Amino acid sequence: MSRPEPTPEAIEVGRAIRGCRTARRVSMAVLATRSGLSQPFLSQLERGLAAPSLSSIYRIAEALDVAPGTFLRRPDRPGVVSHESDPQVIRVSEAAGQVARVLIPGGSSGLMEAYEHHFEPGRGERGWFEHPGEDFLYVLEGEIVLEVEGEEPLVLRAGRSAHHRGEIPHRCGLGGRTAPARTLLVIANG
Repeated sequence: MSRPEPTPEAIEVGRAIRGCRTARRVSMAVLATRSGLSQPFLSQLERGLAAPSLSSIYRIAEALDVAPGTFLRRPDRPGVVSHESDPQVIRVSEAAGQVARVLIPGGSSGLMEAYEHHFEPGRGERGWFEHPGEDFLYVLEGEIVLEVEGEEPLVLRAGRSAHHRGEIPHRCGLGGRTAPARTLLVIANG
């Protein structure tokens, strides 16, 4: 069985996770317990042999009491977000092949995060997710289904938007649709 080749981005994220964990004097076993992620998976992340999903990054950040953006690529210049460089691309969850481009990593501004989510048919559905703050979701292309626990599912087409509290479990997906979709998600943290 061949081992996966570490990618530069996975190595960069892994170093950031390891650096934060060791600076906070948290063992990998304790981090596994706090985050609900397995110790072997965390070891692979830290060595760059696995790329974390957005949901894993949130779980690790919460376990270490840091902003999720601590582990994501920083802007080239402090205080200035360059839109000329290619944004980091990250999976939304381990279970789904859906991806997000990191436009503003959480913690870089302290006030907001922004992601461009890409939904492709047949790539799995995103799991339930919850986090501090409020979400603003705008559909750029296609059609998605937004589910917020306790509410009726909401079908959103291109040009439509919704917002909700992040601490209420929620998820977005194609809902069985066969055309791709793309959304802009902005999370207000404060």
